[in-house]
Amino acid sequence: MNDDEHEPVVAGENAVARLFEAADYEVSRAVGLEPGSVDWFATPRKGLVHPKTYFRVWTRCPEGIDVALAELEEKRRTTGADRALGVLIEGSLPPGYTADLRTDVCAAISYRRLVLEVSGIADDVREHMKASEAKGDPGKYVPRRVDDREMGFPDAVSWIKEWVSGGPTFAAIVISDDLADCFAVVGQAIYELGVRFLREPDDTVLLASYRPTGAARLAYEHGFAIRVHTDIESLRSERRPSLVFLERSEVVDFEKRARGYLPGKYVKICAPAPSDVERWFIDRLASPALVARFLAAREREPEFQELTNAPANVPRMLESVLAFRDVPSSGSAQWIAYVVHDYIVKVMREIFPEEADSLAQFLPLEDAALTQFSLGWTSVEPGYQFSSRRTWGALQDQVLTWYKSDSEGRVQMNALIRDYLIARRIAREVVAGAFGSLSRHQFPREYVFLFLSILSPEAAARFAEGRGAEVRADIEAEVERRLQLTLAHQLKRSVGAILMNVQHIRENLAAADVAQFQYEFSRIDEELAFQAALAEQTGRWQEVPNDPPEALALHELVDDAAAPLRRKYPDVLCEIDVSVSLLVRAGRVGLREILHCLMENAFHAIASTPAPRVGIRATPEGDTVRLDIVDNGPGIRAEDRERIFEPYVTTKKGGDQPLGTGLGLAIARRYAARLGAQVGLDPDREGTCFFARFVTWRDAS
Repeated sequence: MNDDEHEPVVAGENAVARLFEAADYEVSRAVGLEPGSVDWFATPRKGLVHPKTYFRVWTRCPEGIDVALAELEEKRRTTGADRALGVLIEGSLPPGYTADLRTDVCAAISYRRLVLEVSGIADDVREHMKASEAKGDPGKYVPRRVDDREMGFPDAVSWIKEWVSGGPTFAAIVISDDLADCFAVVGQAIYELGVRFLREPDDTVLLASYRPTGAARLAYEHGFAIRVHTDIESLRSERRPSLVFLERSEVVDFEKRARGYLPGKYVKICAPAPSDVERWFIDRLASPALVARFLAAREREPEFQELTNAPANVPRMLESVLAFRDVPSSGSAQWIAYVVHDYIVKVMREIFPEEADSLAQFLPLEDAALTQFSLGWTSVEPGYQFSSRRTWGALQDQVLTWYKSDSEGRVQMNALIRDYLIARRIAREVVAGAFGSLSRHQFPREYVFLFLSILSPEAAARFAEGRGAEVRADIEAEVERRLQLTLAHQLKRSVGAILMNVQHIRENLAAADVAQFQYEFSRIDEELAFQAALAEQTGRWQEVPNDPPEALALHELVDDAAAPLRRKYPDVLCEIDVSVSLLVRAGRVGLREILHCLMENAFHAIASTPAPRVGIRATPEGDTVRLDIVDNGPGIRAEDRERIFEPYVTTKKGGDQPLGTGLGLAIARRYAARLGAQVGLDPDREGTCFFARFVTWRDAS
């Protein structure tokens, strides 16, 4: 190796001197032992110990690193320095050589790495890596993606690493609806770049949160590090590219104030895709059987999928899933209950280490769950009762995943969390002997009961006993429903077959014979018509419509229901007095059926009445509308006034009146109950007056 290869270069050594001075070192020079030479030294101004460092600059990498290090050691010894550095301004050091600045007295180092070391950026990244590994963050990280119009939806960390390593000339503005996603992505990117830096210190650009002052400013100016921050105001004045991550609402507000866009490239962090979450779990679950159980649970229960999709929940959910890997269960629902119970208990124990505190804090949560069950939403502010706990900050993101907002901005609790909290309340009250008040509620049985059996098998047994009669009633109702539908189906088949045979007989009889048996044929037709109507109405009795309520013009539906009856009974005078402005809140199918049943009942009742007349009138009554259907028929006997609303009870026995099925009025009242309406008989009105009351439609305004 020639001596001139290591001769100090003044410009280079001045640059290194400026770096040390920017890092708050005192730089000094002294006449060297060789004629005309100058020795350079740097000593930190702060700290209890002030080690003196001799440094010299190399224009290119030494051919023999061992010889170069030996020369440095000799220089350190002769100058009395505590250590010696050879700084390579450009290029890389020999492969396989990496200096350890903590232990090496003499070391060769690239200018790039020296900048990162003396600025504190390298140590900051190492501390970040150490803290992340202590918490297990690298293994817990769930991949997110970025929405990049040019590249689609690449992996977020890979996108940042590629942008950092590509020598960016623009700021990257990373936006998210939840800053927790940004912190997770940037934290993982800093960690992975740090891992690369440990292997390739001369070729890695780091992410750093240091403000652009002192030696850190030089690191940013040279492009050895990229600043990462959340300071939206500094973006317009920054001279170097930076990575800034912001909440979307903050960006929108800033652009409104500034009347323009931020300088840089916008990308949005997306929540992890379900497929990415599943892949994360699959990589960490212990066996194919457990993977299959987990995937089946996510497919079966959307609320479980929501909880396991949330990145904040994923690490703790993984612990709970693994904890119940070998627990036998009768199905996915039971296994889900075990996992969710374990997950909630772990979260609450971390927030409230003292069990007494935990019990007290569960009460408002249980109240919120009961409110949601009753109203469909909860008024409790998510997590407000935990905000004073010192452990709240670490668990806030997890607890907030228990809630979501609906389209109207109302808060709703995850259904599994809700059912767990309801089960807690039931368990406590059953054990305390106060079972009656809660047992009357029709709680979603499957998960409430499963959670109850985990929380308190004794309470679950007593709860099941209290629900025995109700369950039997439900079973009987379901059996009746199936029998009724089977009956309706069989009736329709029989009526269709008889009609075909009667028609065949008619077509094969002589005209005189048909005339001779005309009465008998008419009686058969009448009976078949009754059987067909009975089959149709039996089906309608069981299949109650469930269409959503909407604003319906009452006069249109009344006219539609009356039209076919007017055609069928042309002798009946039908007078309708319904304002076109009346709107009611109801499901269209259900309201149409109610009107048809009530009107058909009236028309049938006056089939043999002289001067038959039906009057239909609507009257507003506060927030409701009353619709009266009055006929001048024979009326209803006092003892029949309530019975006529029971299934298969009729006062129309045939003869001069059409034979009644006994289901029309029962269907009208049954459908009305589903719509939140009322159907009844007004005995004080002249004639026979059936009425229906509906809720008036009110605009949100």
